[in-house]
Amino acid sequence: MAAFKDLDEFFDDTLRLPVGGKTYVIPAPDAEVGLLCQRLMNAGIAAESGEEVDGEELTNLAAVVLTDDQEQDLYKRILGPVYVELFNDGLTWPKIQHIGSTALIWVAVGTDAAVKFWTSSGEAQAPNRSTRRATAAAARSTRSRGSATGTTRTTASRSKAVAKSPGTTS
Repeated sequence: MAAFKDLDEFFDDTLRLPVGGKTYVIPAPDAEVGLLCQRLMNAGIAAESGEEVDGEELTNLAAVVLTDDQEQDLYKRILGPVYVELFNDGLTWPKIQHIGSTALIWVAVGTDAAVKFWTSSGEAQAPNRSTRRATAAAARSTRSRGSATGTTRTTASRSKAVAKSPGTTS
């Protein structure tokens, strides 16, 4: 039976980003920050592709649009002590944003995706026509949890439906 090697012998849970001849070593965040990054990424992807994002998630994630203070706080949490080091080294805010965004992608999706973002100059590639069509087709075939017909109800109509349903009193 094969035995597992100690994870610390071969696993590097840091992100090393070279900037201007210096390599910044970003430590892995704690589980809370890691899960936050994954929720942000999932909500952002869903919102970008036109999918419905549930209300609780939107509330928790400030509707996927972060204020300047929330963005700065997120970078501080993701980058840890490297955040202060970047400022002390005089890096510009766009570079700090790129480093922070790369770290966010690293935490949420993994190293390969972070490398692609790192080398993209922060520019997201526009999807080609076939990708847009495939995404739209997938969105049409995936219905939200509430309705088998793809329709939605407003809060008022939902309240009326609940009041009229058998077994309820009103």
